[in-house]
Amino acid sequence: MTKLTIPAKSFRRFDDPRAQERSDGFPVKYRFYAPVDRVPEELLDWMETNPRDQNLNTDTAKIIRASLLDDETPSFHLWNRGILISAEKVTYDNRTGLADLFLDNRQLHGNIDGGHTLRIILDCQEQVKLGELPRMPRQYVEIEVITGLTSPEGLAEARNTSVAVDLKSMEELRRSFEVLKDILKDCVFDNGQRLLDHVEFRQNQMRAAKERNAKEDAGDGAVSANWVDVREIISILNMFNLALYSNKSLQGTQPIQSFSGKEVGLKKFLQAGQERDASDELCRETRETQLRQMAPIIPDIFLLWDHIERNFTGATSQINKRYGSRRYAKGANERGVKPKAMLSSQDLKYVVPKGIMYPVVGAFRALVRVDREGMYYWAAPPMEAWEDMKATLASFVMDTSDELANNPANIGRSSNLWSNLYSNMYVYALEHERGDA
Repeated sequence: MTKLTIPAKSFRRFDDPRAQERSDGFPVKYRFYAPVDRVPEELLDWMETNPRDQNLNTDTAKIIRASLLDDETPSFHLWNRGILISAEKVTYDNRTGLADLFLDNRQLHGNIDGGHTLRIILDCQEQVKLGELPRMPRQYVEIEVITGLTSPEGLAEARNTSVAVDLKSMEELRRSFEVLKDILKDCVFDNGQRLLDHVEFRQNQMRAAKERNAKEDAGDGAVSANWVDVREIISILNMFNLALYSNKSLQGTQPIQSFSGKEVGLKKFLQAGQERDASDELCRETRETQLRQMAPIIPDIFLLWDHIERNFTGATSQINKRYGSRRYAKGANERGVKPKAMLSSQDLKYVVPKGIMYPVVGAFRALVRVDREGMYYWAAPPMEAWEDMKATLASFVMDTSDELANNPANIGRSSNLWSNLYSNMYVYALEHERGDA
């Protein structure tokens, strides 16, 4: 258990007014003012209960910093909303004026709201240590601590309203992606990069990581790896989820929505094919079962995506199509920096837009089979299928591109393209199973 000691002015305890009506325990709220130079930096180790990482470069963050550093107007504790913390317990010593906060469970205890305020204060403390600021301002910040919470999600969702918290951040706080994370650990690209290490599960997580990397690199010229929104990962997975998109015939619905609507795709993933009024528990159970059934093919899906992205332009050369002449075929910039593959961050000769990637990769759903235990497997090795079918697939894509004025958005929404690519892979899978391929 971690104990954090903070000087506390105007310490108050607020018991739950409905405590007598409850038999299962009740939350207790504590509020006090703390000098900003005594806010403990150890709180940065207790940020998992906050639904998003903090972006200190926004206008709002700059206003908070300016207010904090304005010694001539010592009203920061009145103008700022303060810092909200969940803790196991709180004690206060009237003689010393010190409050002790005890934090034990990282899923329940820590910063819930006011993360920007906390990080800005601690950033200023660091600047003082480095000599970049002469001293900390003589300001106070309001700290609110709640004990007795059994789950931080509802409070975090209610309090984090000044800047909207996106759905993925709230679901990360609800631990909705834990099974997915466990599966993604096994996905490693041929350059050694692990997919899980570069997936953004929380709002501003990518920006915060890039800022940390920039400080660590100290200008050594290293190029940081791409980060991928978890909604992109889920959109790709949805295409192969046979509970959402069947592959038993050529007449089924194509997963065009995976390309066109990432937020809708996340909701579809969370609902897991259940009715709208299904309980959260049922949806979670169904979703996690589906992921475990898909687990044998999930790493292959992302390795396949990366391989196709890095080799699609080569496939077009086999059919004498000049990929580099398309308006979306962006290559190295004026400094010679090449575009990067979305998942592995490896160099590309040309960008391959998602409007091409989604229908091409989505066609490989036709190769998926399910055994008697419900576990997924491939009817044919997907990499082998790509080598056998890449010229055919590239031909359909480039013809569609010509028809749609080389507009990637329209290519990705073309139901004819999705159907043609899928149909060819469907026939390939059947022939492979018969031994004709």
